[in-house]
Amino acid sequence: MCTLLDGGGWEIGLHGGCEAYRDFEQLQREKRRLEKVLNQTVNGYRNHFLRFRVPDTWELLERAGFRYDTTLGYPDCTGFRNGMCHPFRPFNINTSREMTILEIPLAIMDRTLLSFMRLNMEQAWTQTERLLDTVERHNGVLTILWHNTFMTGAPLQFYRKILEYGHEKGAWMTSCKEIEAWWQKSGMQPP
Repeated sequence: MCTLLDGGGWEIGLHGGCEAYRDFEQLQREKRRLEKVLNQTVNGYRNHFLRFRVPDTWELLERAGFRYDTTLGYPDCTGFRNGMCHPFRPFNINTSREMTILEIPLAIMDRTLLSFMRLNMEQAWTQTERLLDTVERHNGVLTILWHNTFMTGAPLQFYRKILEYGHEKGAWMTSCKEIEAWWQKSGMQPP
Protein backbone atom coordinates (compact mmCIF):
# COMPACT_ATOMS: atom_id res chain seq x y z
CA MET A 1 0.00 0.00 0.00
CA CYS A 2 2.79 2.46 0.88
CA THR A 3 4.47 1.80 -2.46
CA LEU A 4 1.19 2.44 -4.29
CA LEU A 5 0.65 5.73 -2.44
CA ASP A 6 4.24 6.90 -2.63
CA GLY A 7 4.57 5.86 -6.27
CA GLY A 8 1.36 7.72 -7.09
CA GLY A 9 2.78 11.00 -5.85
CA TRP A 10 0.84 11.02 -2.58
CA GLU A 11 2.50 12.32 0.53
CA ILE A 12 2.81 9.95 3.48
CA GLY A 13 3.07 11.39 6.97
CA LEU A 14 3.03 9.81 10.41
CA HIS A 15 -0.30 9.47 12.20
CA GLY A 16 1.05 9.10 15.72
CA GLY A 17 -0.33 6.63 18.22
CA CYS A 18 -2.59 7.70 21.08
CA GLU A 19 0.26 8.59 23.45
CA ALA A 20 2.96 9.64 20.97
CA TYR A 21 2.08 13.33 21.42
CA ARG A 22 3.68 13.19 24.87
CA ASP A 23 6.13 10.27 24.60
CA PHE A 24 9.35 11.01 22.71
CA GLU A 25 10.53 7.38 22.60
CA GLN A 26 7.22 6.21 21.12
CA LEU A 27 7.26 9.07 18.63
CA GLN A 28 10.81 8.21 17.52
CA ARG A 29 10.00 4.49 17.24
CA GLU A 30 6.94 5.17 15.08
CA LYS A 31 8.83 7.62 12.85
CA ARG A 32 11.81 5.26 12.35
CA ARG A 33 9.50 2.34 11.56
CA LEU A 34 7.58 4.27 8.91
CA GLU A 35 10.78 5.66 7.42
CA LYS A 36 12.20 2.14 7.20
CA VAL A 37 9.10 0.91 5.36
CA LEU A 38 9.12 3.90 2.99
CA ASN A 39 12.91 4.09 2.70
CA GLN A 40 12.67 7.88 2.99
CA THR A 41 12.38 10.64 5.58
CA VAL A 42 8.94 11.39 7.01
CA ASN A 43 8.42 15.11 7.55
CA GLY A 44 4.72 15.44 8.41
CA TYR A 45 2.76 14.52 11.52
CA ARG A 46 -0.75 14.40 12.94
CA ASN A 47 -1.61 12.76 16.25
CA HIS A 48 -4.40 10.28 16.80
CA PHE A 49 -7.57 11.81 18.31
CA LEU A 50 -5.96 15.24 17.72
CA ARG A 51 -4.22 14.86 21.07
CA PHE A 52 -1.83 17.73 21.66
CA ARG A 53 -0.05 19.63 24.44
CA VAL A 54 1.14 23.18 23.82
CA PRO A 55 4.13 23.62 23.58
CA ASP A 56 5.29 20.14 24.65
CA THR A 57 4.11 18.26 21.55
CA TRP A 58 5.78 20.78 19.24
CA GLU A 59 9.02 20.38 21.22
CA LEU A 60 8.91 16.60 20.79
CA LEU A 61 8.09 16.84 17.09
CA GLU A 62 10.87 19.32 16.50
CA ARG A 63 13.35 17.10 18.37
CA ALA A 64 12.25 14.09 16.33
CA GLY A 65 12.98 15.96 13.10
CA PHE A 66 9.50 16.66 11.77
CA ARG A 67 9.16 19.72 9.55
CA TYR A 68 5.43 20.30 10.14
CA ASP A 69 2.41 19.21 12.15
CA THR A 70 -1.29 19.24 11.25
CA THR A 71 -2.78 18.22 14.59
CA LEU A 72 -3.86 21.59 16.00
CA GLY A 73 -7.61 21.54 15.48
CA TYR A 74 -10.83 20.87 17.33
CA PRO A 75 -12.18 17.33 17.48
CA ASP A 76 -15.69 18.52 18.43
CA CYS A 77 -16.24 21.62 16.25
CA THR A 78 -14.95 23.19 13.04
CA GLY A 79 -12.74 26.25 12.87
CA PHE A 80 -9.24 27.37 13.72
CA ARG A 81 -8.08 26.43 17.21
CA ASN A 82 -5.31 29.03 16.99
CA GLY A 83 -7.71 31.72 15.71
CA MET A 84 -6.19 32.16 12.26
CA CYS A 85 -6.21 30.45 8.88
CA HIS A 86 -2.48 30.58 8.19
CA PRO A 87 0.37 28.22 8.96
CA PHE A 88 2.68 29.51 11.67
CA ARG A 89 5.86 28.77 13.52
CA PRO A 90 4.89 28.34 17.18
CA PHE A 91 6.55 30.46 19.82
CA ASN A 92 7.88 28.24 22.58
CA ILE A 93 7.03 29.83 25.91
CA ASN A 94 9.44 27.42 27.67
CA THR A 95 12.47 28.62 25.70
CA SER A 96 11.31 32.09 24.56
CA ARG A 97 12.06 31.35 20.90
CA GLU A 98 10.26 30.67 17.66
CA MET A 99 10.29 26.97 16.83
CA THR A 100 11.45 25.49 13.54
CA ILE A 101 8.41 23.27 13.10
CA LEU A 102 5.54 24.66 11.03
CA GLU A 103 1.99 24.22 12.30
CA ILE A 104 -0.56 23.83 9.50
CA PRO A 105 -3.80 24.03 11.50
CA LEU A 106 -6.65 21.59 10.96
CA ALA A 107 -10.04 23.26 10.35
CA ILE A 108 -12.45 20.53 9.23
CA MET A 109 -12.68 16.87 10.16
CA ASP A 110 -15.30 14.48 8.81
CA ARG A 111 -16.05 12.95 12.21
CA THR A 112 -16.49 16.43 13.70
CA LEU A 113 -19.17 17.48 11.21
CA LEU A 114 -21.04 14.23 10.87
CA SER A 115 -20.61 12.56 14.28
CA PHE A 116 -19.61 14.95 17.07
CA MET A 117 -21.66 17.95 15.89
CA ARG A 118 -24.39 15.64 14.52
CA LEU A 119 -25.05 17.89 11.55
CA ASN A 120 -27.08 16.81 8.57
CA MET A 121 -25.47 17.29 5.16
CA GLU A 122 -27.06 20.70 4.60
CA GLN A 123 -25.92 22.03 7.98
CA ALA A 124 -22.46 20.53 7.48
CA TRP A 125 -22.20 22.23 4.10
CA THR A 126 -23.20 25.61 5.56
CA GLN A 127 -20.36 25.32 8.12
CA THR A 128 -17.88 24.14 5.50
CA GLU A 129 -18.77 26.76 2.89
CA ARG A 130 -18.44 29.52 5.50
CA LEU A 131 -14.94 28.33 6.40
CA LEU A 132 -13.90 27.95 2.76
CA ASP A 133 -15.09 31.47 1.94
CA THR A 134 -13.37 32.94 5.01
CA VAL A 135 -10.08 31.28 4.10
CA GLU A 136 -10.39 32.56 0.53
CA ARG A 137 -10.95 36.14 1.77
CA HIS A 138 -7.80 35.99 3.90
CA ASN A 139 -5.60 34.05 1.42
CA GLY A 140 -5.33 31.35 4.05
CA VAL A 141 -4.90 27.61 4.23
CA LEU A 142 -7.67 25.13 5.01
CA THR A 143 -6.63 21.66 6.13
CA ILE A 144 -9.22 18.90 5.95
CA LEU A 145 -9.06 15.50 7.64
CA TRP A 146 -11.26 12.93 5.88
CA HIS A 147 -10.85 9.36 7.15
CA ASN A 148 -10.95 6.34 4.87
CA THR A 149 -14.06 5.13 6.75
CA PHE A 150 -15.90 8.21 5.42
CA MET A 151 -14.95 7.50 1.80
CA THR A 152 -18.28 5.90 0.91
CA GLY A 153 -21.83 7.04 0.22
CA ALA A 154 -23.00 10.48 1.32
CA PRO A 155 -19.79 11.38 3.25
CA LEU A 156 -17.73 10.69 0.12
CA GLN A 157 -20.09 12.85 -1.97
CA PHE A 158 -19.72 15.60 0.63
CA TYR A 159 -15.92 15.40 0.42
CA ARG A 160 -16.13 15.61 -3.37
CA LYS A 161 -18.34 18.68 -3.00
CA ILE A 162 -15.63 20.36 -0.90
CA LEU A 163 -12.99 19.58 -3.53
CA GLU A 164 -15.23 20.73 -6.40
CA TYR A 165 -16.04 23.99 -4.60
CA GLY A 166 -12.34 24.65 -4.04
CA HIS A 167 -11.57 23.83 -7.66
CA GLU A 168 -14.32 26.18 -8.91
CA LYS A 169 -12.88 28.97 -6.74
CA GLY A 170 -9.37 28.40 -8.10
CA ALA A 171 -7.96 27.17 -4.80
CA TRP A 172 -4.45 25.76 -4.72
CA MET A 173 -5.25 22.18 -3.72
CA THR A 174 -2.06 20.55 -2.58
CA SER A 175 -0.28 18.53 0.07
CA CYS A 176 1.06 19.73 3.40
CA LYS A 177 4.55 18.97 2.09
CA GLU A 178 4.00 21.55 -0.67
CA ILE A 179 2.53 24.05 1.81
CA GLU A 180 5.60 23.68 4.02
CA ALA A 181 7.93 24.20 1.03
CA TRP A 182 5.91 27.25 -0.08
CA TRP A 183 6.01 28.67 3.45
CA GLN A 184 9.80 28.24 3.61
CA LYS A 185 10.11 30.21 0.39
CA SER A 186 7.35 32.82 0.62
CA GLY A 187 5.92 33.07 4.12
CA MET A 188 2.36 34.39 4.01
CA GLN A 189 2.45 35.47 0.34
CA PRO A 190 -0.28 33.65 -1.63
CA PRO A 191 0.99 31.06 -4.13
